[in-house]
Amino acid sequence: MKTLGKLLAALVGLILLTIVLVPLFISMDDVVAKINTSVKSNTGRTLSIDGEKHFSAFPSLVLTLEQVRFSNISAGSRADMASMAKLDVHIPWLSLFSGELKIDKFVIDKPDILLETTKDGINNWTLVGDKPSAGTTSASESGAGQSGTSKLPDNFDVNLGDIEIREGTLTLIDHQTGERKQFNNLGLAVELPSLHQPLKVKGTLSYMQQTFDLTTTIDTPAKAIENQPFGLEVALDSQLLQLNYKGQIKSAGKHIAGDLSVKGDSVKQILNWQKQPLQAKDNAFNGFSLNSNIYLNDNKIGFKGLEAKLDALAFKGDAVITLNKVPQVVLNIDLGELDLNPYLPEPVEQTQQTTAEKQPIVWDDTPIALEGLKAVNADIKVKSTALKARDIKLGANQFHLTLTGGKLNLAMEQFNAYQGKGTGMVMVNAARKPYHIETRFDLTDIDANPLLLDVAKFDKVLGKGSLNWQLSTQGVSQKDFVHALAGDLGFNLKDGAVKGANLAAIARSAQNLLTGNLSGVSLDKNFDNAEKTDFASFAATFQFQRGVGQNSDLALLNPFVEVSGQGSVDLPQTKIAMQVKTKLVGSMEGQTSGTGKSGLTLPIKITGPFHDVKVRPDISDSAKDKAKDTIKNKLKDLFG
Repeated sequence: MKTLGKLLAALVGLILLTIVLVPLFISMDDVVAKINTSVKSNTGRTLSIDGEKHFSAFPSLVLTLEQVRFSNISAGSRADMASMAKLDVHIPWLSLFSGELKIDKFVIDKPDILLETTKDGINNWTLVGDKPSAGTTSASESGAGQSGTSKLPDNFDVNLGDIEIREGTLTLIDHQTGERKQFNNLGLAVELPSLHQPLKVKGTLSYMQQTFDLTTTIDTPAKAIENQPFGLEVALDSQLLQLNYKGQIKSAGKHIAGDLSVKGDSVKQILNWQKQPLQAKDNAFNGFSLNSNIYLNDNKIGFKGLEAKLDALAFKGDAVITLNKVPQVVLNIDLGELDLNPYLPEPVEQTQQTTAEKQPIVWDDTPIALEGLKAVNADIKVKSTALKARDIKLGANQFHLTLTGGKLNLAMEQFNAYQGKGTGMVMVNAARKPYHIETRFDLTDIDANPLLLDVAKFDKVLGKGSLNWQLSTQGVSQKDFVHALAGDLGFNLKDGAVKGANLAAIARSAQNLLTGNLSGVSLDKNFDNAEKTDFASFAATFQFQRGVGQNSDLALLNPFVEVSGQGSVDLPQTKIAMQVKTKLVGSMEGQTSGTGKSGLTLPIKITGPFHDVKVRPDISDSAKDKAKDTIKNKLKDLFG
């Protein structure tokens, strides 16, 4: 036992002595020369060491090189593709005696790495050695680094073991597009056991002061170098978003196909990070997600089975984006229940007077930016189960939108709103200012009150029926559009009521006048807006010019009166001025009677702003005096 213990102690001592003495007898220049030869052979590039070189033997054999540079391609924007403050090369002890240098691990401190594509489309990251096989050419002769095919020599491989990168900087430059990006604080662990085995990268990096955790796997680096299809998995995680991609890359990245998922907690935070702050409501542009099969063919990006969410909104469908000078979007999407209110600016607040007073309507003169319509061309088919935009509420709808050069055409193929349905068309020309808008709608069974309230803030009409219009306008704001409104609008409503006027009371007052009951006459009364006049039918057409609609065929049928009239609706000033004539019906058959029996015809004025419409009889003083004379004459005839 003592002999065995001595032998073991001697062996351990010999190993320790070897560890201490071997570095003293190893030629640093020979080792560096072997490394340079290996790098030149494997990559076709030059490795330069400008700083100190030294060995450390414990706990492993480590060659430390300071101020190391790795050359760039000749067409590159700078001499070195990479430089580093220090490079530690971990070398297996046995490789020193085998005659073939092997490397277990690289540790790179503060590297500065440049990946660039020249204006001619040559990239600097394709590395091919100078060991051409029969029938192949060298890297320089074959144009290695171009976006075309680069064939690796037969039996060529690179085994770099583990690579650890500390405090690195990575710069990406595309000289064809002028795009430049820089990533800082690289802390990566790279595994490259072979060009024919998966390359794995894991670690962190910073971009624009935001830290990202990165995990990437390339299934076969050799295929990537030779521009053959290869598999790629990417997972990117940060406080802003989480991105995952798994798919295949072809033709040096020009063709991509795979599954993509992206999600995050705030669109606003991402835009702020990109120095494009977005002023939005608290409940808008927050959480988002996107899941889709994605493909890229040259300049076309496609999404199949797209499912996207933004806040409470959810979309699904397919899309193709063509990246021309003006991008082209082809989209077929289901918007579900689309509530746009969180994304629209608040309407202009009305000046508050007293809580009891009704507030006048003020059209918003905030400029509306439609120049963005010129930035993209589109062919979009959309359907939704419901849509809200401010006070406008729509049901299930389907429309087809085309957009070219800032000119938008919207065809409402299926339109459901306000309990009715119909078809419609909207054309917007935003190619120049002022913007031009044309609309045409034919609607049936529409509930008039909520529609007029939501669109024009007018709440005086109840009833359901047909509504159609052909209207055009121009401007850059809601106020401009209202002031420039022109065209025709017509409606025909059934079984409803006009709020603010009780024509039956007017009829009774007129009847009292005829019978001499002067105590029951109240011809100058401003009627209560809470009152209403029922009708079996109510129809009118308006011709608009500069926002003012003129009418000459208003007709309303009531059990007690027949109403006809004319006048105007002034949208810019939000006021109405109508003159109507009420003819007392001599029979309770009223509106359905064909006898033509009638009594006194009484003119009525309907005037005032939309928020405070007045309805009153239009009886002049002379007419009143004449009525009194008529009554006096009747009294003389009766009593002498």
